[in-house]
Amino acid sequence: MSRNATPQTGFVERRHTARKPTALFAFALSPSGARFPCQVRNISDRGAMLEFTGSHAALVENTFELVLTDSKVRYAVEVVWRKERTAGVLFCLDKE
Repeated sequence: MSRNATPQTGFVERRHTARKPTALFAFALSPSGARFPCQVRNISDRGAMLEFTGSHAALVENTFELVLTDSKVRYAVEVVWRKERTAGVLFCLDKE
């Protein structure tokens, strides 16, 4: 590597909006009615990062309802990435 070369970080920020750290308790509600407990680790106006207990991140379907336990708020979401116990979801907004 030349002296003038800059090291690559390997990280490219793709988010269009800022994310906010949280510790909200929630669960993924699958279309079949199964519930998978999780914690919302960060959230933006377009999506969230969820941390599941155990191996639930691998079990949850690609689309589900994210239900915040304290407020009973529901979001229709789609999984866009998974890694070990975490998953990134995109909020499915109505396109009218």
